[in-house]
Amino acid sequence: MKHQSWAQQAERGLLGLFFVSLVWLPLPLGSNRHWAAAFFAALVWVLLALSGLVRLASARSAATGSHQTSLGSHVVLALLVLFTAWVSLQLTPLGYTEDVHETRLYILRCIGYVGAFWLVQLLVTSDRRRMTVLVGLLSAGVVQALTAMVLFSAADNYEFLNFEFAQGTRATGTFPQADALANYLLLTLSAGLAVMLAQMGSSRPAPRTVTWQHRVHAAMEFMMSGKMVVRLMLIMMVIALVLTRSRMGNGVFFLSLFVVAAWVMGASRQLRKAAGILMVSLLLVDTIVIGQWVGLSKVIDRMEATEIAAQAASAQAPAESTAAPRAPVHPEESLHERTRPARDALAMLRERPWTGFGGGAFYTAFPRYKVESLQLPYNHAHNDYVEIAADVGLPGLLLLGGVALLTAMRVVQLMRDRSTPHVRGVAAGVGMGLLCALLHALVDLNLQINANAMTLTVLLAVVWSVPTKRTTTSLRSR
Repeated sequence: MKHQSWAQQAERGLLGLFFVSLVWLPLPLGSNRHWAAAFFAALVWVLLALSGLVRLASARSAATGSHQTSLGSHVVLALLVLFTAWVSLQLTPLGYTEDVHETRLYILRCIGYVGAFWLVQLLVTSDRRRMTVLVGLLSAGVVQALTAMVLFSAADNYEFLNFEFAQGTRATGTFPQADALANYLLLTLSAGLAVMLAQMGSSRPAPRTVTWQHRVHAAMEFMMSGKMVVRLMLIMMVIALVLTRSRMGNGVFFLSLFVVAAWVMGASRQLRKAAGILMVSLLLVDTIVIGQWVGLSKVIDRMEATEIAAQAASAQAPAESTAAPRAPVHPEESLHERTRPARDALAMLRERPWTGFGGGAFYTAFPRYKVESLQLPYNHAHNDYVEIAADVGLPGLLLLGGVALLTAMRVVQLMRDRSTPHVRGVAAGVGMGLLCALLHALVDLNLQINANAMTLTVLLAVVWSVPTKRTTTSLRSR
């Protein structure tokens, strides 16, 4: 085994601390409290500073020279910095915000995202380290899934960090709401998919003559390998996803899985079989067998109740004037009702399309644009695109859109047969995570949850940590 310098050991230690921080990230209510967001942002920048000091002290030019990050990673980092600077202008006389305190916290969160992206680029200099980060996200998802299943089974009411939880109907884990947990599980499932495909793609070639002995040996080898452990971890997260009863979360998962699997099978001959087997396994085993056992039918019932609610509302409206008064009924939200806050918030865009109302100030500004028929006190627009534009204006939304677009192009670029199996697996996993985030953002507020936004940032940073030129030195580097 190659002797490692003190700098390599120090970087591995810092990466280990980052691993632990990823597991911690969702535990304090999705890090959606001021102190939790500030703590994680400070931790990220401390790790970043220490990593920079290690690099400066060691001066490992020969070791680091082989890891050449792409120009795109610098462009994405610059876009994140520009977005943070744009939000910071809202606190100056040149900008505008309706809630100075919330905008300051918004900027702090953005600084944390910049630091996390930069930290991944600095520390992840090999395939082994890249897998460490992905396994960290996967482990965090499993911890959250196990927590959600245990609390859901307890079916008890309790208070945690001054937040009231009522378990037993929909699994929430340590998140403030079930849909936020569903989105977090989608991102960590994507990290697990990357790990799984990278391991499958790196399998040794099959012998020319395949006998039943070879098949039995291969099956036993799979049952005893790390692939089986990862597969079990994916099963646990799928169970927790079903228990959230999230209509959009479960729908986005299966749609994204189908789209990404079809894309991988069409783009990569070497991953075609692995992606097909994994997709069939997730759909048949996880959905039909395990999903029915843990209550997938209740998710379907919620979807059907949504349609029934819409039909009942339209049928009931003409009879309301003559019908006798009766007790109020609380059916499932229809799609029209779910998108109502976002449609009302469009008035905010028409008034301030370029500057917005201030980062994090949606809750303060929205009440005067909300129509009287919208009785519930909405804290968010339930549409991340509309809320981001209302907070920071269309320029801010375009900056983040540039990050997503460049990352999608990077994913497509890496999904080539000339790339290594590891790189193709990472590209597939990040591609699924990005697709899940973009689709779920249409009807929910997941990017407003700090743990979810930070996890997505780390996942996107992983694909940008792949060097443009790969050498044996970078592959063996620890």
